[in-house]
Amino acid sequence: MRLTEIYLKEVFLRGFWAELEEDLQLDEAIDPGLSKLLDEANEIVFEKFGIRKSDKVYFIAGSARLYLYPELRDAFNLKGSIGDLDIVIPDKEIWRKAGLEKELQAGGIYRPTSDGSIEVFTEWNPAKAGGQYADTKVRSTDEILQSASPVGGYYYMSFFDVMDYKTKLGREKEKEVVDLIGKYREGSIKDKREFLRQIVNSIGANQAKELFAMGN
Repeated sequence: MRLTEIYLKEVFLRGFWAELEEDLQLDEAIDPGLSKLLDEANEIVFEKFGIRKSDKVYFIAGSARLYLYPELRDAFNLKGSIGDLDIVIPDKEIWRKAGLEKELQAGGIYRPTSDGSIEVFTEWNPAKAGGQYADTKVRSTDEILQSASPVGGYYYMSFFDVMDYKTKLGREKEKEVVDLIGKYREGSIKDKREFLRQIVNSIGANQAKELFAMGN
């Protein structure tokens, strides 16, 4: 990786997304779908694995973090409630203690619900889903876990890591996104919602609809 790419991802973008999230309004009325899934996860995931939600040995992955902020739901046109919940627990010993050796041997996936609404993984690797994510590269699961932060008592993957794979930075859209960030920082774009909408537009309306669809 070139030094400019390292700076872009590891310094500029990470710092910017962290700053933006601090400025976002956290929704006091949590999305009802997410609330329901979290309540289910308390019983069928956290109790099963013998961990507390306050233990930093897991993180909630995917789009779930976007549903915590009304400005993000509005900008990315997230209608309705979130459809599923992805939880990553990297420590294989925790899986073994939970009696899930078979699941470990089968790829490290645990599906405690019949409808697949909650899934647990040993690693976060969107490329395994194939399709539009087939060549998506993300940071290591351990790095993502280290950057995870608690919101409402649960650890979520950082906003940077969500945006990193959702916008597919490092590809053809990178310059457009970085240019928009520059304008926002300079004050040319003063409204957060407008800025986020322009991010969506730069990705492409149809692609954005797919990337930020429920359950991704």
